[in-house]
Amino acid sequence: MQIIYRPRWSLAFFSGGVGAVVLAVVYCLLAIALGLPANLMATVTVTVSVVYLLFIVMKVRRRSLTVTEEGMIAQRDTFRVAVSWADFVDVQPRRIGGLYPVDVMTFSVGAVEPVDVRGRRRKAVPPKVHTIGADRRIQVGVYAPDWRTGPIGELVARHSSPGQDVSP
Repeated sequence: MQIIYRPRWSLAFFSGGVGAVVLAVVYCLLAIALGLPANLMATVTVTVSVVYLLFIVMKVRRRSLTVTEEGMIAQRDTFRVAVSWADFVDVQPRRIGGLYPVDVMTFSVGAVEPVDVRGRRRKAVPPKVHTIGADRRIQVGVYAPDWRTGPIGELVARHSSPGQDVSP
């Protein structure tokens, strides 16, 4: 069995939307300071913000979570994390950007490869990955908000020890 999940559309738009709004505000302030005409300012602001939003949405939607009987593989922008069900520790609720709630699975160990979303090898895994613990965590809620009632929940239950708590 192998199931591939993509990040939820709502999260992809949230990720890009926050940046697009900030970009629009900064551009408007800059345009006002430079004395640009209002119609030009509005046109450029909307165009730049929409292009930025679409770029980020496409970038986020290229990521993936592959679930197998052995474990999970999370493909991020510049690296890939593989974890085994045998190394599962717990589930914790987190917030992306301080606003968007997702469940995060923690594992005792994970294998990290410097591979981008197109499958090309990179020189190295960014050091921050190990520093923040991203080499041992999978943001399962990003891909499957109802993971507990689906195949991921079944695999967690099957491979967890009887007393292990999987509720956040």
